[in-house]
Amino acid sequence: MFYRLRPDVPGALADETVLDTSVRPPRVEGTLHYEIDNWFGDDLITSHPCFLVTEKTAAALAGSGLGTFEIRGVEITYGEDAQERLERHGLTEFPDFRWLYVTGTAGQDDVGLTPRGRLVVSDAALEVLRQGNLDRCEIEQYDPNTHR
Repeated sequence: MFYRLRPDVPGALADETVLDTSVRPPRVEGTLHYEIDNWFGDDLITSHPCFLVTEKTAAALAGSGLGTFEIRGVEITYGEDAQERLERHGLTEFPDFRWLYVTGTAGQDDVGLTPRGRLVVSDAALEVLRQGNLDRCEIEQYDPNTHR
């Protein structure tokens, strides 16, 4: 079975990120720069068309034997009020994040994207991701006719 994931969006791609919009979904050229404004503690976050995971989730994925993704570096910056908002949610520090660069196809590979860049994972991949916190991530059964 496959699942469509809609992770929390605690920030946005920073201005330094260069997107190739000639392909769909758009792809980052070079280094991904991400600015966090209000993180609630999830180990999987997004800002279209990119997905990030905490370092501990990246390690779990890398050691899982699953394929169709790469773990890449990311440049993280924090918004002006990010630390204050973090503490307001009872958290003390931001984790290190890694870029989950997805190379698979939705509904075929353990970690894949739909033609519109939506994240779809297999049972096995979801089991690995659930080792971390996905409290704000919407998870639903993948339907290729609905989730394009």
